[in-house]
Amino acid sequence: MNYGDLIKDAFWLTLRNRYLWFFGFFAGGTSTGVTNFNIPSGGPGGFDDEDFGEPGGGDFRSQVSGQGFDPGQLMSDNLILILGIITLIVLVVLFFIVMTLISQGALAESVAAIDRNESRRFSSAFRAGVSNFWRVLGYYLLFILIVLGLLLSIGIPIALLVVGVFAGTESTGARIATAVLAGLTVIVILIVVFIPLSIIGQFALREIVVGRTGVVGSVGSGYRLFRRNLGRSLLVWLIQVALSIGAGIVLLIVLLILGFILFLPTIILAVAGYATAAIVAGIVAALILLPILIVASGALGTFSHSYWTLAYLRLVSPIERATVQEV
Repeated sequence: MNYGDLIKDAFWLTLRNRYLWFFGFFAGGTSTGVTNFNIPSGGPGGFDDEDFGEPGGGDFRSQVSGQGFDPGQLMSDNLILILGIITLIVLVVLFFIVMTLISQGALAESVAAIDRNESRRFSSAFRAGVSNFWRVLGYYLLFILIVLGLLLSIGIPIALLVVGVFAGTESTGARIATAVLAGLTVIVILIVVFIPLSIIGQFALREIVVGRTGVVGSVGSGYRLFRRNLGRSLLVWLIQVALSIGAGIVLLIVLLILGFILFLPTIILAVAGYATAAIVAGIVAALILLPILIVASGALGTFSHSYWTLAYLRLVSPIERATVQEV
């Protein structure tokens, strides 16, 4: 395998078939963050019930009830709005899950077809993704069960060992040593187990979509392909990790520079005291930056998926590859 050609082929395939970026955005994954905050109560520096007994303060609960604040009544009055927001969130999550499953199949099939010099369009890629939807869903469910089983088989014995040592001795040194060794052992086992599993998972997905193998059989086929090409598979994974880190750093730098330029008017207006104008400028800057981020995410997701599909096609034996191409 020529790894330079593999990277180059994946790059040019991604660049020349930009309609795949739509699927690459969903296949690349998304993340959300939740920020929590707490109101301090009691103790030094916090609120205390007695603070509200000072002159002019009044009792806090009576103030709240005097203002007519009732959480239960508030939720009851806005029940339709709350249910609507929850429904919208559930629908958005389901949409992303469905599109992720469709995009996995669409990308794998389209990249394999393009590598065979066949013509593909957005519509044909989407149809391929829809036709493989249930197979890809079964693949993900199977791998979730495999991961959970491995985590339990690794975690339970080590946890029992740690609990046994802590129950059998009161020595602080022995407990610390056991905890440290257990932690290091878990890290090593996770690396040894889950790096190969992630590679097998990449191959198994292509076996399902490109090789038309069954969901359960794809895991065995992916494992055999990994075992026959152990060194090359690991090197493909290492190169992909290095490329992802490099692309992530470059994208972060570009977004920081572009973001600073776009939000510079917002900063200037905010410092000058024009709050409304600063808010408007910030919204405009965000609306410009968001599509750029989405497009970049789609391109990177398409490249990564294409890279693994092309690697799979180059690792299968000539007989297997001929069979895959006939399919």
